[in-house]
Amino acid sequence: MIAFETTRLLGIPLTPENYGTFANGLEPDWDGFTNPYRHLVEGPNPLPHRIPRVERVPSFADIGIILAVTKSDREIIGSAGFHDFPNEQGMIEVGYGIVDQMQGQGFGQEFLLGMWRMIIQRDDVKILRYTVAPDNGPSVHIVEKFGFARVGEQIDPEDGLELIYEQSVEEFLRGGR
Repeated sequence: MIAFETTRLLGIPLTPENYGTFANGLEPDWDGFTNPYRHLVEGPNPLPHRIPRVERVPSFADIGIILAVTKSDREIIGSAGFHDFPNEQGMIEVGYGIVDQMQGQGFGQEFLLGMWRMIIQRDDVKILRYTVAPDNGPSVHIVEKFGFARVGEQIDPEDGLELIYEQSVEEFLRGGR
């Protein structure tokens, strides 16, 4: 199932079955695409946080992790996902990552924009949130380029200091995106 498409990428959500395969320490058999960069298999990733969530609420798989698959080569080059369903205020937080070998080509910006365009189709989403380490210059540049306002900072138990950026859905749409 394709969640969305951008110019160069397909956004394909992991299925509950994919999460189950990862939970068993295996990589799923990908249908119609490959994983040459071993994304989600090697290195840090959000699976330890997302697997229990999908086990409790299988419908969370639709937004928990969405693979970035190139249209040209049908390769997984990264992923993005939402930390949870929207809260009572309609705020939803996204995280994303593009494999090192594919960074610097605009894929992160393209995929993040696709994620936001997809999620604002939900009536319960009112505020888009993105948190980023202050020393992650490329990600700070992207979120500021999209007109997100820095609204604060927080200490993440795993990642340390993070800057908090937010934008209302109305502001996002006014930006012509």
